Amino acid sequence: MTMRTKIWLLAISALLTALAFPPYRTGFLIYFSPIVLLFISDKTSPRQAFGYGYIWGLVFNLGILYGVFWATIPGTFGMLAVMSLIPALNCFLYRYVSLKSKTLGFIIWPLIWVSWDYLRTLTELNFPWGDYGYTQSYYLPLIQSAEIIGVYGISLMIHIVNVLLYIFLKNDYRTKIRFASIIVAIFLPLIFLVYGWLRLPSLAEPESGAYKIALAQGNIGRDIKWENGGKETSLNTYLDMTRQASAEDVDLVIWPETATPFYLLSQPNWFSRVKYVVDSANTSILTGTPQYERVGREEYIYFNAATLISPGVDTLPVYEKIKLVPMSERIPFSGRFKKLREIRLGQADFSSGRYMTIFSNNDVKFATLICFESAFPGYCADFCRLGAQFLVVITNDMWFGPSSLPFQHARMSIFRAVENRVPLARCANTGVSMFIDRWGRTSNVTQMDEKQLIVGDIQPEISASFYNRWGNFIPWGTLLGSILIIIAVAFIRRGKYNE
Repeated sequence: MTMRTKIWLLAISALLTALAFPPYRTGFLIYFSPIVLLFISDKTSPRQAFGYGYIWGLVFNLGILYGVFWATIPGTFGMLAVMSLIPALNCFLYRYVSLKSKTLGFIIWPLIWVSWDYLRTLTELNFPWGDYGYTQSYYLPLIQSAEIIGVYGISLMIHIVNVLLYIFLKNDYRTKIRFASIIVAIFLPLIFLVYGWLRLPSLAEPESGAYKIALAQGNIGRDIKWENGGKETSLNTYLDMTRQASAEDVDLVIWPETATPFYLLSQPNWFSRVKYVVDSANTSILTGTPQYERVGREEYIYFNAATLISPGVDTLPVYEKIKLVPMSERIPFSGRFKKLREIRLGQADFSSGRYMTIFSNNDVKFATLICFESAFPGYCADFCRLGAQFLVVITNDMWFGPSSLPFQHARMSIFRAVENRVPLARCANTGVSMFIDRWGRTSNVTQMDEKQLIVGDIQPEISASFYNRWGNFIPWGTLLGSILIIIAVAFIRRGKYNE
């Protein structure tokens, strides 16, 4: 097979894998589309496998992240360059191990993929996007097991099926082994489905409760929001929607991320207008807003924040976003290395928040996740362990333009609800806004690029799921397994590879 043929096959495989992700309801592609990467890695040296994995990673990440171009072109290239290293390293490690033990090679393949899914959530380079488990968000019964194993467990199952199908398709294994592989590959997802069918309530409609929330999707485009007159337009839009919501006697009105394109808490003339509506309508507002703090004579730090404004209450609890988007909201490690602050890729210059905030409204506790913080399973579980009875996601996905990213981002929230068995309210500036019950069932889902006020009733819950109690035991297990295999093969005599 020529190199050109390999590259074409890798590109097709990567594109099909990208097409398995939302908004396309083609999650079944993920069970076989990545097999080409395994096949080509199996015919090369570790160094060549690294190169082929990088090519595959570039095409795949471009296929799911092309919407980032609308936010920052230089930042997108930086993100693609870094994220493509993960499949490259996976292919390298797989080939390194498989040269010494074919069996250990097949075992480590799913382990290292899930391990990296988790590891990339732990540093300032974090961008936990593209986990295979998210492709299954439209198959609600199949993902109910996330209450035990999280999205990482769903991803692990998919990677295992990939390996089993690869073994079945290869002709150099005994018939019994190939037959066993295809049987397990078929029955493994079926076990997940059966569990979900047994767990899901028989009623098709999402659960409702006594706590009423209004989500204000203002649909303020960037051509308005940050231009002259944009502050007034934005504020008037959300104040009008709040007055409309108050007529339905809601407990809470939620505005999206940076709904106020100004420093609301530091500008009394703007804040007084919001507080007046809150008091007169007797309705609390949760809004995203930029915030700053003076730390020196001429030095300030800035935050992407959210605050709860309640009637008759003067204290203003604030949550500062902790998980910042690398290359977009902050250059990674720029807080430690001042030289990095001079790099300009069109990014914002936010600081990471300093504490996790649990908001309380009408004796109900909730946590607010800002933008892509909803992509961090363990972080969301931490909020629930602190007492949050439901989760709120506020976001401003207008930066992604007409791409698949807003839909990918929205479907992640379904996993956060299922993992913790708590309801979730998602409010986006331009979409997608929706309510999600603890079983992952959605309601009042908005369209993209429309101004819409939606009202829903939720049932606040104290999280008692296995995943919430025990956390990310799956990725810790895959990480430990990967390390042990790599240590073990270090003592095995090196094998030969096929050109």
